[in-house]
Order: sequence, then C-alpha cells, then structure tokens
Amino acid sequence: MVHQSISELINHYKQGYSLEQGFYKRSDVYETEIKNIFLKHWILAGHVSQINAVGDYFLFEFDKESIIVARTQGGEVKAHLNVCRHRGSRVCLEKKGNAKRFTCPYHAWSYGLDGALIAARMMDDSFDKSVNGLHQAHVELVGGLIFVSLAENPLSLKGMRSNLDVTFEGFGFDKMRLAKQKRYEINANWKLAVENYQECYHCTPSHLEYAKIHALSLSPQKFEEHRKNYLARTTGNVRTDAANYYFDLAKSGEEGYQYDRHPLLPNMKSGGLGGKPVSVLLGNLTSYEGASSEFMLGPVTFFLIYDDHMVGYRFLPLSVDKCVCDIFWFVNDEAEEGKDYDLGDLTWLWDITIQADEVIITNNQLGVNSHFYQSGKLSQMEDFQQHFLDWYVASLKHPSRSGF
Repeated sequence: MVHQSISELINHYKQGYSLEQGFYKRSDVYETEIKNIFLKHWILAGHVSQINAVGDYFLFEFDKESIIVARTQGGEVKAHLNVCRHRGSRVCLEKKGNAKRFTCPYHAWSYGLDGALIAARMMDDSFDKSVNGLHQAHVELVGGLIFVSLAENPLSLKGMRSNLDVTFEGFGFDKMRLAKQKRYEINANWKLAVENYQECYHCTPSHLEYAKIHALSLSPQKFEEHRKNYLARTTGNVRTDAANYYFDLAKSGEEGYQYDRHPLLPNMKSGGLGGKPVSVLLGNLTSYEGASSEFMLGPVTFFLIYDDHMVGYRFLPLSVDKCVCDIFWFVNDEAEEGKDYDLGDLTWLWDITIQADEVIITNNQLGVNSHFYQSGKLSQMEDFQQHFLDWYVASLKHPSRSGF
C-alpha cells in the first residue's frame, strides 16, 4: 500500500464514518496531534485542594511533557515546565510533595516556587539569572479546577465564563474539593478513548449499571420524552433548555466548551448504587432534581455533575498506541468522609464503568490494527462523536483555527 501524506489522509475523511486506520496508528499523525491539539488547548491539570499550603505541588504529565503545578509564597497557583534551563534535566522527580524551592538534581540549579532562578553554581558574571527561570505554562482557574495551556497565546475562556457563571455558582464550583483521583492506563490511541466517552450507543450492552440510572442510555426518541418531562417540572440555575455543542459555540480565539443538563431515569437521584445519593448536595442546590449535567472544556476534559458530586475525566496520550484516563471525584468542600460520604459508594459507578471501557477500547484498537479494518458507518446515537471527528480533522488541517 502506498503511504499517504497526512493531507491525503485528511482529504479522504468521510463524514458519517469512523476514521481511517492511519489516524490511529501513524506516528507522524500522532506528532501532529501533539503540536496542533495538546500544545494549543486548555487541559485539566488538577484542583486547588491538591495544593492547599505554600510549597505544595504536583506533576501534570502527558506524552513527553511534565509540568510542575505549585502554590507560591503569595498563594498563587503557578505552572512551570519541568525542564531545567541549564541542560534540560527534569527538575522535580517526585509526583507530588511540598518544597521550599525546586532544585535540579543534576547540577543543583535552584528555582523558586514562582519558577524564577534563584541560584546557578559557578556561572560567570555575564550570566543573567532573570531570563533563565523555568518556562511558564498558562494557568486558569475555573472555580477550584486548575486548567493549563502550553500555547504561547492561549485560547480565551471569556465566552465560557460569561455563559456559565450562574451555573458554576449554582453547583458551587469554588466550594468543592477533590475526594479521589485514579489513573487508568489503556492500550489504545487516545482518540478511541475520547470517542468512546462521547457516545452512549454502547452504554446498554456494555454498562448495565450506568444504563439503570441514566436516560442517555435510551434511544434518542425515548430520551427526548424523558427530557421534555424533566424540563416541564424543573426550573433553576443549573438546567438548560437545549444542548449546546461546544464545536458550534466557540468564537475565533476562544476555547470550545459545552454544557447540558440531562434527566436521570425515574426515581434516580444520583450516581450511587440504585441511583441513590452519595454525598451532601453541591453549591446552592436544596433538593435532588433527578438529573445530571455534562460540562466539557477543550478537547479532552469532561465533567459529569450530579447534584451531590462531580466526576471529571481527562484523556491524555502517552504514545501513539497508549493513553490514560484520569478520573477525579469532587464533593462539597464541607462534606466529611465517613460521615457525609463513603469513598467506595462515591467512586463505585465510574470505577466499574471505566474498567469495562478499558476492555472495550483496547479491543477496539486491536480490531483497528487489523489488515481488514475499514471505516464504519456511525449510528444516530453517535452524533456527538461525529462532531468531535469533524473538529479533529479540521484541527489537523487548519491548526490556526483549532479552537472548537
């Protein structure tokens, strides 16, 4: 078979079908994705509750990149590339901790919590410490969520903040804390993991526990019936009357996002076993609405917001054929473990769901690897996946327009 250029591969993309094999297997495509997507867009790095004290830090890592996220002396949240300005060694080797400064283990160059170079041994008088601090990454806080962008000129979050400020207040985005974080490694290309998350065509056959709670697992026609009933009986500042695809919302220079409110099945209140509550209510909520919200920011960060907890999902590439799904469970910052929630009950649904997804996605990659793989027709329950694929192909073709 003649090796196609990336441009030829893009030009052969057929809307309404899954991607051709080369998109999932070729190293040149993967490197283009890193440059055009992961080094341009905002990605969830973590939560402020992970770095409460001055000097607390953690590493945010994907592909070849390592970013130090730290709490400075002034109480700010800063992010620095974990690359010494001397000869490029990793400076911070522990995944998390507390430090007064960051000292490179190779030649002992030392950096402050703000990334500024403090000391560099035996350099001559012409050396300027002020221009040799750690490279900075851009940081934005959405409530307590820490987002990082490695772009030189990051996409604006202004539109998202303006449209969703009331929703963020309603759920108490600035009044949550991280209760648990787990990492799941998947032997597959990152896009297969993201595509799997964005469609519920597989939910009923693959996730019975989810399907007993969420109306999204139903056919589009039945789901709309439940949605109309939900909208008719509820009001408030966390609901929405129509789905807003983030691919359509973003203006030039702005990051893409999406928010929508979905009904749960009748008598279901949250993501606990049997649809039961698992913690105290979030933010300004005073009762259970029998619904959950989806919030997506950028191409690989997703949140499912129940009335009493929020689950975050982050998909990151490690290599062309390996990725990770990091899951974050957030609760009201006043909730006490053992009193207001049980960690096992809190994490139950999405722990078993992603474990099943690991198998699904890995098998998907094995099939894509076959000499006989061909692009397949997408169903009516894969429309959001279709939006993602359209955007993805466009982002490879026109990186300057890669905002959603």
